[in-house]
Amino acid sequence: MVIAVVLVLLVALLALGVPVGFTLALTGSVGLYLTNGLDVLLNQLATTPYRSVANGTMAAIPLFILLAEFINQGGIATKLFNVANRFLGRLPGGVAIAGVYFCALFGAISGSSTAASATLGKVALPEFKRLGYGISAATGIVASAGTLATMIPPSTSLIVYGIMTENSIGKLLLAGFLPGLMTACCYSAGIYGWAKLRPNVLPRGEKFSFKEKIESLKDVWSFLVIAITVIVSLYTGFATPTETAALGAGAALAICLLTRTIKGRQIYVATVNTIKTFTMIMTLVIGAMIFGYFLALNRIPQMLIEIISNSGIPRTGILVLVLLFYLALGFFMDQMAILIITLPLSYPLMMSLGYDPIWYGVIMVRMVEIGLVTPPLGLNVYVTSAATGVPVDVVFRGTGQMLLFDMVALLLLLFIPEIATWLPSVAH
Repeated sequence: MVIAVVLVLLVALLALGVPVGFTLALTGSVGLYLTNGLDVLLNQLATTPYRSVANGTMAAIPLFILLAEFINQGGIATKLFNVANRFLGRLPGGVAIAGVYFCALFGAISGSSTAASATLGKVALPEFKRLGYGISAATGIVASAGTLATMIPPSTSLIVYGIMTENSIGKLLLAGFLPGLMTACCYSAGIYGWAKLRPNVLPRGEKFSFKEKIESLKDVWSFLVIAITVIVSLYTGFATPTETAALGAGAALAICLLTRTIKGRQIYVATVNTIKTFTMIMTLVIGAMIFGYFLALNRIPQMLIEIISNSGIPRTGILVLVLLFYLALGFFMDQMAILIITLPLSYPLMMSLGYDPIWYGVIMVRMVEIGLVTPPLGLNVYVTSAATGVPVDVVFRGTGQMLLFDMVALLLLLFIPEIATWLPSVAH
């Protein structure tokens, strides 16, 4: 009875638009009070917020967000897109393909999908309009390409997954690399085919000489310095993810100051944006921990496992149902909220079925990526709309085609799990 009350309250608060973090904290508190009394509730409220944030690994998240903000505010992102455009823009749909690889590179040093979509939208849309791209296709590609930053390390979603499930952050970040690259390739191949079929919607870009392409490379030295700092530190084990994030953010700020591409006002904006984003994430984590403690104390994950184990559904069938459940949640909820709310239930279930925890983490982030561009909530779609001024419904029409390419990448990851597990096994 209590569980039903808590679930009804959870759904009602979410439907009313109460922020997810506060919804989780409130429903978890009500559940703890009804099942375990006031003393247990007060004890959890006194200790859970501190235990949730007193984690050194968590510091990597705001530092990677700050790194992305410095790259954006310092104009490094614009130079990077221009170089990608010169090398790839002449292909059918080439400017869009250049945007895909821009987001892959941007994600490789920032881990922020919203920052990637917002940045690509600002720097690429004028070029899309100049070439006569269909506005719906162009903005849909921007929103979907930005999701690559959620997968390609350093990924804030994979960091949160690792913290909540107590898995190796380093292995998870390594596991995201090949699936992220594979997704970028699926996007590129899909856009190329789309452009061949609809050249009026995705035309070729301007032609540049070989000399012009080579000369443009001088504009990416700053990005290369930051990228090498992050990638070498992360993949060689020279620094922890948190230390890597600090090194990357410091390198980005130092380069922007030396080249005089960032000023005090822009540093202030970058800092404020970082604080806002990280505060939102931490509110979600604290609320999820309170809600998760209620679930654990009442053995709800164990009960769910027992029910499903006795249902006779095959192991693969359960995985498919879980993925469809995540896809449905993506229609209505924020991607980080989906991850935090569901992991206390889905993770123990998947582990009881013998699935690899690293592979499952990558699968979950893939589903989170898809949720970023599915209506009606798709966060990246709203970010792209805000950055470009294009109505939300127009952007959503463009993401529909990109979702087909997402599904291809997801199926490859499901049928070939080594795409996610090979690199961590070799590196560790």
